[in-house]
Amino acid sequence: MEQLHVICDLQYGSCGKGLYAGALAKMIEPDTIVTAWAPNAGHTFIDEEGAKFVNISLPNGIVAGSVRRVLIGPGSVINPEIMWSEYERYIAMMEGIDLIIHPFASVVNEGHRATEGSRNFKIGSTMKGVGAAVIQKIERDPDNINVARVALLGTPLESFVVPVDEYNEYMDRARIVLLEGAQGFSLSINQGFYPFTTSRDCTVAQLMSDCAIPVSVMTTGAIAIHGVCRTYPIRVANRFDTKGKQIGWSGPCYSDQKELQWSEVGVEPELTTVTKLPRRIFTFSREQIIDAVRMNGVGNIFLNFCNYPQEANGKNINELIEDINCIAPVMATGWGPKSSDIKWLNEGNLSEVMA
Repeated sequence: MEQLHVICDLQYGSCGKGLYAGALAKMIEPDTIVTAWAPNAGHTFIDEEGAKFVNISLPNGIVAGSVRRVLIGPGSVINPEIMWSEYERYIAMMEGIDLIIHPFASVVNEGHRATEGSRNFKIGSTMKGVGAAVIQKIERDPDNINVARVALLGTPLESFVVPVDEYNEYMDRARIVLLEGAQGFSLSINQGFYPFTTSRDCTVAQLMSDCAIPVSVMTTGAIAIHGVCRTYPIRVANRFDTKGKQIGWSGPCYSDQKELQWSEVGVEPELTTVTKLPRRIFTFSREQIIDAVRMNGVGNIFLNFCNYPQEANGKNINELIEDINCIAPVMATGWGPKSSDIKWLNEGNLSEVMA
């Protein structure tokens, strides 16, 4: 592997990783893209012409014509119906691209979703069965296995599952690899907001493990870690019962930020990609970015949602960018939903890695 580019979210998710992944892929021209996603988050890329790609299973980087293989890592949680639906939707785009599924990826089913739906969730879960699927894998019951080499038998995805050594060979032969992370650092189960977290860690180290990328890449190849954040971080919605009573809270925020109402920002409320519920919104936290950059070794930052009015943050956009630059260089800023709305400010950092 000559180059590894890792995209990680520095906040609570929904920062625009999908947008950045598609744009970055067209720039660096990877031959291999790898993910370890789960079907509890959506990733959106809108190209210059306005064509919209909303993916839950397949990476957004497939929009780059250079891609020859997509690897689904062992830390993935697969919803077979969703993944096959996306594969069929992008069948023309996937022509000439090999889809490769690690045999130890977890597979979620209706039973997992029912299990989570029956619980009294107090942390704003999407209840897509992801946690229950991971728990079943962790239990390691030989008579009750839900990993891909067993659970995908008889499905349209069966032919894409390969042995471990074959998956590893694809990874080792790759020239330029783009790893598209999911969710956000501040949702990591091993970080500061437990139990108001997702069901796994959301760090670069964990992403590499979940994708079966060897640690030796850190010393033998060029690696660029791209952090994505937004001017106003969000958390998923709190939960309410049918009578409007709040029954779940998605969690706290950093000490140097406060929760806002969407009216204070001056934009329409955002809805989550999967649950379609209104997100909670917060002021920008410098402390959050310092924590995330430290833990993930971030070398470049994409700051998104720069088009939102910045009055509630107490700084104009140039002041905010300058402040972030003191932590890690801002390489690009996002000013709208399309890839043409990205302004590249500091491509030199990327060029050093690509050299």
